[in-house]
Amino acid sequence: MDARVLVDTGFIVALWDRRDPCHAWAATAATRLRGPWLTCEGCVSEMVFLLGDSLGSAAVVDLYEQIERGLIISRHLLPEDLARVRAETARYRGRTVDFADACLMVLSDQFPRLPLVTLDADDFAVYLRGRSARKMISPAREERRP
Repeated sequence: MDARVLVDTGFIVALWDRRDPCHAWAATAATRLRGPWLTCEGCVSEMVFLLGDSLGSAAVVDLYEQIERGLIISRHLLPEDLARVRAETARYRGRTVDFADACLMVLSDQFPRLPLVTLDADDFAVYLRGRSARKMISPAREERRP
């Protein structure tokens, strides 16, 4: 696999939507992150919904074009990895893990050297706990640096 990073929904939406509060961070991060970027179909579905809702069908078509060009690689996980997705969802007592996040964690286990780019640092800090040497790239993490 040629992917360089795993990308979560929020990063892509912030990158496309100039009105998003994290757009400037995402645009700057995108210049540093060489592609292709790996994600899952659950995230693509969320991206399509959120981009279509905020920016309309042109943004969705642009997302599809980036997938066709290979900048974003969408990995198909079901049904082969459903047991892993289910286990990831059940792993955290008292915390609801959505489908896309569970799928990203399955991908993270399959590609442990790929950093995860997300705006959702609080949840992924919990999901990544106990997994060896996983790197997360997020605006919250960068704000905490001295």
